[in-house]
Amino acid sequence: MIAYASMYGNTESAAQVLAAKLAEKGMTNIALYDVSNTHVSYLISETFKYSHIVLASVTYNLGIYPVMHDYLMHMKALNLQKRTVGIIENGSWAPKSGSLMKEFLDEEMKQMSILNSEVNMISALNDNNANEVDNLVESILDSMKEA
Repeated sequence: MIAYASMYGNTESAAQVLAAKLAEKGMTNIALYDVSNTHVSYLISETFKYSHIVLASVTYNLGIYPVMHDYLMHMKALNLQKRTVGIIENGSWAPKSGSLMKEFLDEEMKQMSILNSEVNMISALNDNNANEVDNLVESILDSMKEA
């Protein structure tokens, strides 16, 4: 499951690129959700179905974008645990959402495994960070083989 929070469409685009690359590698059960336009109750219901989640968020005022933060708080409140999580962070001048989401998962959630590969963007995907998406794809697929 890929859950994204995007302000201007660049984080959404990265989430879509990730989903497409996973599909190209043969993954068939991919769910892609915009946390800004999907009710959190539906997101939580879907989250319980998947072993792997990618959280993609823009940085907002040096924090996690509010709708993504709300989604994380609901995951905590409902005691979601034992998931493998990938991270995509975005920010125009100071990307911080990725480190904040990892900190939240480490400190507030139970038995969450965070993949080492992550995508860090300054505004949008480009030639300099496109390989990070490929690395995240491989990391997700490798972790699924281990599970």
